[in-house]
Amino acid sequence: MIAYGVLLGWPLVALCLFLTMPVGRATIWTILAGYLLLPVIVNIDYPVLPAFDKSSIPSLSALALVLMMSRRGEFQWPRSRTINALLLLYVLVPLVTSFNNTNPIVIGPTTLPSYGLKDGLATMLDRAILAIPFVLGAGVLRDEKSHRQLVMAFALAGIAYSLPILLEIRLSPFLQTKLYGVIQQGYFAQQMRSGGFRSMVFLGHGLLVSTFCAMALIATIGLARMRMQIFSIPAGLFAGYLALVLLLNKSLAAILFVAVVAGLFLGLRRRAFLSAALAIAVVIFLYPMVRTADVLPLRSAVQQLSVISAERSRSMEFRLANEDMLLERAWEKPFFGWGGYGRNRVIVETPWGTTADLTVTDGTWVLAIGIYGLVGYFALFGLLTYPFWHVFTLRRFALPVSSLTLLAMHLVNLLDLIPNSSLRPITWMIAGALATMTVARARASVAAGSRTKASRGGMAAGEPALQN
Repeated sequence: MIAYGVLLGWPLVALCLFLTMPVGRATIWTILAGYLLLPVIVNIDYPVLPAFDKSSIPSLSALALVLMMSRRGEFQWPRSRTINALLLLYVLVPLVTSFNNTNPIVIGPTTLPSYGLKDGLATMLDRAILAIPFVLGAGVLRDEKSHRQLVMAFALAGIAYSLPILLEIRLSPFLQTKLYGVIQQGYFAQQMRSGGFRSMVFLGHGLLVSTFCAMALIATIGLARMRMQIFSIPAGLFAGYLALVLLLNKSLAAILFVAVVAGLFLGLRRRAFLSAALAIAVVIFLYPMVRTADVLPLRSAVQQLSVISAERSRSMEFRLANEDMLLERAWEKPFFGWGGYGRNRVIVETPWGTTADLTVTDGTWVLAIGIYGLVGYFALFGLLTYPFWHVFTLRRFALPVSSLTLLAMHLVNLLDLIPNSSLRPITWMIAGALATMTVARARASVAAGSRTKASRGGMAAGEPALQN
């Protein structure tokens, strides 16, 4: 009852935030705090309507309050034709998928239901709700001030969330059960690592906690580059603290991703970082083809990983074998996929007359291509990778460090979508904020600098200044 009460009461929390904060900041905290604090698994599910849970309730609350309380022009629907085309395609793909999966699949004694018109329409509504944080990010969080607020919010939330994280690392994941009465037996054993535990708090899995910690760590690194303080303490000290928390939570992928992205962010000049981030985003966008062509040295990475940890090496080898089987299954219906109900999985009949599911679907990418095909995959990852191209086109302007920090945070999350299913409302919100980001101040400063140099006999007036 506590869990249901908190879910039903979140719109009131959102209303208090919008009454006491500017619209942009209230939007950030409504979605971010809802993601971190609301219970998992519990939902309010009515027939026909999508389930109301920790993802949909904050998003719908924020959307309603933004529409009601924003000033004229404060919320703007994205004007980019590319963004609108991808959003429309992302929402409509399940409908097309349903037309091609009207027959059930019979495997021995097991029958997988058809994915029909009703399922396609229901999924369309689900996807429209899932995309709300993207639209809100694009509509109200597109400028430098909002990006700075987003980075600061993640840093503050990461510092605050580190306390229950450390508590669960020490005592085992228990807060979800104690506070909300929700037990996650299926995932508890997966949090046992190296004689200790990974924290789950209210996110449902230790991997999601580590992904959030990695993003918060990048946020504090960005604040340190901006020479900002948190609670009158240099942000760099909090970066070191969150790095320790991430290490203690024992998720190797998140540690490697944050190390790579932080190295690029700190070691490269601005334009070089934008180029590197775009190159990685392109590889992720084309990942199904890259994976099928076996271009990346993943097998050798398994061998190298065995030197560090035999357990992690076996885990990665298991993931790669699963991906091979799931990709082979996906290519049987390459354009619009198999639909839901596990139809995308590899299920076989055993010699003793039962059925066995041979696969485990972990990565967001392999789920997307198996369920909704290449078209669905490109619609989803097109929306998530478009910000890298958009920001790259602005490279000639003096991009603020806050926006570059947000891009680095998004890159960490995007990399994590390959091995894990970590696509959450905060991912969508950051992607939207970057996809329509404006550089009005940068343009003004560039124009002013151009006029000054032109008056001194320098470059011609109107020529954009190149900054690294």
